[in-house]
Amino acid sequence: MKPTMFKNRFNNEHFVCDDIRMTETIEGVEYIVVHRLNEHRPLKMRRDALERINTPVTQRNQSTTLRR
Repeated sequence: MKPTMFKNRFNNEHFVCDDIRMTETIEGVEYIVVHRLNEHRPLKMRRDALERINTPVTQRNQSTTLRR
């Protein structure tokens, strides 16, 4: 499945979801597993707090974005 970009509705932070089918329901609230751009640590976010955006997912290599 193709990665999907989401935006947090409250603070406009961007997240990437590798598989939107990987959900978990805890006490009636649906969560999906996402991670931040350029990070691979997964975290669960409420599905209703995220808004899908139509931007291509591009993860930049840290060595190419930082000039030393």
